[in-house]
Amino acid sequence: MAARVTKKQSLRRDLFFFRRRPKLRGISMDWNPVEGDDLQQMLESDGFVSDSLWQQYDISRHPVIAQDLRDLRQHLIPTFYEFSQKAKYFQNRYYLYQWVFIWGAFLTTVFGTLTTYAYNPFAAIQTAPAAVTEATAAPGQPGAADAPAASSLFTAQAGGGTTWSRLFGYLTAILGAVTAFFTALSNRGEPQKRWAKNRRLTEELRMHYFKYLAHLPPYDKPDRVQRLREFVIDSRIKEQENVG
Repeated sequence: MAARVTKKQSLRRDLFFFRRRPKLRGISMDWNPVEGDDLQQMLESDGFVSDSLWQQYDISRHPVIAQDLRDLRQHLIPTFYEFSQKAKYFQNRYYLYQWVFIWGAFLTTVFGTLTTYAYNPFAAIQTAPAAVTEATAAPGQPGAADAPAASSLFTAQAGGGTTWSRLFGYLTAILGAVTAFFTALSNRGEPQKRWAKNRRLTEELRMHYFKYLAHLPPYDKPDRVQRLREFVIDSRIKEQENVG
């Protein structure tokens, strides 16, 4: 019997904060080419035609398909995986920046509140009413001679919370600066935009992969290999556009 998922657990899974946890160690932007069985497993997992589909058949009896697969692996597949790796990289960068912003904004608010709470001069007035009364006595009256001491007592008590308030103030400033820095990186690097661009180009390559196998336009003419090369080169040019 499947375990019941409570409403609270379901909400927790749907929140961006929990569903899109970044990999703190990061993801490499460069794709390392693989060969042999590793490549075949990647092709199969991504829905492409792998050698495992031909185990029960003699691929030499289908020379056109065999040649098409060789063309695709030579010209299209490397670019597909390069773009896919970049999409994963920028996706992780975008999630990381969002996490830093969320945590930074939350902790900055918390420590800012603690700074205000720690620095409370009104607490000194409540704890030293006698000292305040004596300090305000007229000259020549009893207690006037103690006015300097009472004033010092008031100052010491009023500044009693400054140690914590300064500490919380420093933490607030540091967290605010770190949050602002990562926000600036996110705005400048545009990881979300570059993630979307690379993912879009990746899926366009996937579409042309199957169009090439099916000999659909524009790959239904004798110069189909040249058209495939031109499309891949054009995709690489689009990927580099507006990259700062």
